[in-house]
Amino acid sequence: MSNIQQYLLDYDRNKREASATAEKTATRLTAKELKLLSLIEELDEYLNSDDGATRGKTMSYLAEVLSFIPQKVLSIQQRNLLCDFLLSRLDDSEGVGFCARALMALEERGKWDDNQVTKIIEALLNNTHPLQQYRLQSERYSVLRLIDALMAKYRHALQALHDSTPGFMTRFISYFDGEKDPRNLMMVFSILRVPMTEWNIGADAQELFDAVFNYFPITFRPPPDDIYGITAQDLKDRLRECVSSTADFAPYAFPALLDKLDSTSMNTKRDVLTTITSCVAEYGPRTITLYSITLWDTLKFEILNVQEEDLAVEALNGLAAIARTLSQQGANGPLQSYLRPITKECNEHLEDAPTKQSAAAARILRTVAAVSPEVTNIVSANVLPNLFLLFQNADTMSKRRGLLEVLVQLIKANVDLFGSWRALGLAGEAPPKNALVEFRDQALEIMSDGLNSAPVNEVSFRLACLDGLLQLCKTRELLSDQAIGDIIQLFHSIVIHEDSYGKDEVKEAAINGLVDIAHQKPQVVVDKAFPAFLAELPDKDDETSKGYITVLEAFAKLASEDKIFDTVVLRLKNKFSSAVKQDASSPYIVALLSALLYALNQGSERLQKDPESSPYYHDIVLPLLSRTATSDASHPKAFDNEPTLDLVGRICNLIIRSQTLEHQNNVASELYTLFSEKPQTDAPPLNATLAPEAGKTMIVSTHLLASLRKEATLPVELQLLISSLVEYSQQPELSVPVRSASLSQLSLLFNKFVPTPAVRSQIDFLLNTPIELFALEKLDPPRIRVVFAVLKGIVLRNSPLLSSLYPKLLSFLSHPQYGTVVAHGFATLLQPDDLLIKANHCQISGLHRQKTFALLVPSIAESHRSASLDARPNYLIALSGVLKWLPFDIIVEEVGQLIPLLLQSLDLKGEDLVKEAAISTFISILQERPKLAEEHAGSLVNRLIDNSTPSSSKHPIQVGAATGSISTPPRVRSTAIKCLALVPEKLKREVVLKYRRHVVTKLSVALDDPKREVRSAAVKCRRIWLDFENDDDDD
Repeated sequence: MSNIQQYLLDYDRNKREASATAEKTATRLTAKELKLLSLIEELDEYLNSDDGATRGKTMSYLAEVLSFIPQKVLSIQQRNLLCDFLLSRLDDSEGVGFCARALMALEERGKWDDNQVTKIIEALLNNTHPLQQYRLQSERYSVLRLIDALMAKYRHALQALHDSTPGFMTRFISYFDGEKDPRNLMMVFSILRVPMTEWNIGADAQELFDAVFNYFPITFRPPPDDIYGITAQDLKDRLRECVSSTADFAPYAFPALLDKLDSTSMNTKRDVLTTITSCVAEYGPRTITLYSITLWDTLKFEILNVQEEDLAVEALNGLAAIARTLSQQGANGPLQSYLRPITKECNEHLEDAPTKQSAAAARILRTVAAVSPEVTNIVSANVLPNLFLLFQNADTMSKRRGLLEVLVQLIKANVDLFGSWRALGLAGEAPPKNALVEFRDQALEIMSDGLNSAPVNEVSFRLACLDGLLQLCKTRELLSDQAIGDIIQLFHSIVIHEDSYGKDEVKEAAINGLVDIAHQKPQVVVDKAFPAFLAELPDKDDETSKGYITVLEAFAKLASEDKIFDTVVLRLKNKFSSAVKQDASSPYIVALLSALLYALNQGSERLQKDPESSPYYHDIVLPLLSRTATSDASHPKAFDNEPTLDLVGRICNLIIRSQTLEHQNNVASELYTLFSEKPQTDAPPLNATLAPEAGKTMIVSTHLLASLRKEATLPVELQLLISSLVEYSQQPELSVPVRSASLSQLSLLFNKFVPTPAVRSQIDFLLNTPIELFALEKLDPPRIRVVFAVLKGIVLRNSPLLSSLYPKLLSFLSHPQYGTVVAHGFATLLQPDDLLIKANHCQISGLHRQKTFALLVPSIAESHRSASLDARPNYLIALSGVLKWLPFDIIVEEVGQLIPLLLQSLDLKGEDLVKEAAISTFISILQERPKLAEEHAGSLVNRLIDNSTPSSSKHPIQVGAATGSISTPPRVRSTAIKCLALVPEKLKREVVLKYRRHVVTKLSVALDDPKREVRSAAVKCRRIWLDFENDDDDD
């Protein structure tokens, strides 16, 4: 049996075998065992068969053979002969696609000359016109690929053919008429874009434009699981490139686009505006000059009368693109003519400020002015004199505020172009003269006076003044240091002297303004603001005034500026030392420590860069630890409070974790004694007989332990420390913060101080006598807390021991007395912890969540089915506790099995955190995999409604000994309603429609909810359920 016969036999049965046969033929041709002429003669019988399918398969065979032949095997003469032979087959309607593939394979094996390319295009137009006559998409696609390749590689030859052949363009355009397949259209748009951008299309411009614009707007929707990956956006982008490709299209494009802008479809309007912006950017200033006013008259409507915010934004982009294009010809002529009606109309709207139109005018001016220095200077010259006049004549504060907001927008545009003190603007290093210089004194005067003289209750007006003054300070080379200093004085005066009002928005804005100015002019802030702030921070407070809190907040925030970070920390440290010496009140000392911690957090990166040169270890850490450990008169009373000790620990942690190993070993050797010169065995946890008050230092020790590298040397032998912590953390008289600190130490030890080879031995030590941590008969809440603390440490490092420990843990869920306590512990395993982080040198595996999910969740789901009725809620609680901290992409494969359990979780009584976690998971399911929820739609809707009201209408599952009426908290109610709102948006209409009346009726209770967040969510949800039945898709 010959190869062609074998190929025809295998073609429909096994494509891979058929291709292997073609490859064998190619191998024979390469080895000169088969002559090319003999191959063609062998195919003759099948190419001339009466059966069209046989002819098509034969062409496929030839195409595959050619594709397998290596480069340089076929001579130029052979390739030309084969090309002529293939072109002669184009008059056969069968196998045109394979013929095109064969021509592609030939071209890949050697470049053609221009005459051959011309011959191929002519043959295609003469024999296969129009392409749409071939019904199979794959055949048309192969031909289009061939033409696209010719367009890419033989541009000059095809352009010469167009120039020398009358009517060629008309035939070429009509060749693609009627194409609808998205893959083919992507190719057609790509092909036609070449003549659009590179050829002299002349009189053919309208025909060429119509050929592509007939597809506007694109309404294609890819089928589900589309293997080709072509989206509607891909087609829109390619079509937009065609429409905007040449200025010759302008007489046809702009009228057609503006006509379609009247469409009621938001998607169509969106596409029109995006395309207009592209056209403006590509057509050039000479063409855009003719249409700029027409475009302004149309685009302004979308901004002044906003239908959708993104439409207004795109219209603004279009106006900016026109200004940008016209700026290429300089500041005079067309640019002036374009900006004149814009500034004139915006000035008219400003007369009525504040209105929606005046706000829209501000947006227009801001967007257009930010285009170039020339534009912003023209806009400033045309708008600012009128704005200042209107401001002076304004008779209401609201009108003045509206005008100020416009002024602020123009200054922001100025900053974008001319830059700030620290960063160059779009105008570069040598910008032209800034027109704002002429108006700076007026602007400075009205905003400074406004901030000083406006009543305290005029919050929005004063905020506008603050923002404007800040922008003036930022503008490069606009104000002198003296003027900036005056503004700083205004700001810190508000922070220090102004009484609190409302939400203190003005004070907060003043503080943030000072921080922003510090980034621009740090030394001016130090000179002007620091003395004023420090004067308000006494060495000893009078315990009646809390005015220092706002000052400390402002002062600490200034540490975010790198150049004054050290100064801020130094002043705060000195002020803290003075306060301690003067026996200041505990609240004042706590406030100073909080400010110091905040400042250090702002500069945490700076601490890490050069730890050896940092003075903070000796200047801050050692004095703080010494004061913590002392019991004499130098011991501040505030240091007896657990929150204060937590602040001390956090401050020390920030500084120590970036220190060298030598310094860390010094700290480790005094981990529990805190440089008090006592032996370690006299301090908790090694001495468990001390009074509870002595255990408070454990809070500081925990932060110190967290800051150490795993290479640091611990003060005592590791196993002794572990056993001491296990015993100490179970003492009943411990306060919650001290117990939490002790448990955190266990997690830290098992995470980074137990070497990997020793993990098993340390766990065995806990499991065996005398501790027997997992002994069922010894189970109680303190022991359960220890179990989860140990597990948390090894979970993060992804220990292999988890596979043997998790089953034992799961068996505790059926414990009749403490099963619920164990169930709640599962939420702590993956819960983020501010101590167990990489910054504290902890071992955190990137796959620890995946492993915990794989080991726990399937086992919980399986055990739930076989558990007793009393124990089942425990498994649901444990499941929600694990799922709560997992990204959806981890659980997605198991979601189908988890949905029934999550639904049951929504019936639990008194487990609000569990319900909230379950609802959050359902939100992710509806957003990512809505199809999985369709069969459970009824159960989900009813449970969400039930959890949207304060009191449940069902008989929930009892957990433990819960009794009495339990109200659903507001957070769960609002989350349930938000999830309910997603149901009609994400699930199929036919699945959801039957629940519409029921949901709308039941939501009436939530509409009267006492909490605003619930009412707001209910209003939005009800509107979605009322509207979804009548929604028409724009596409």
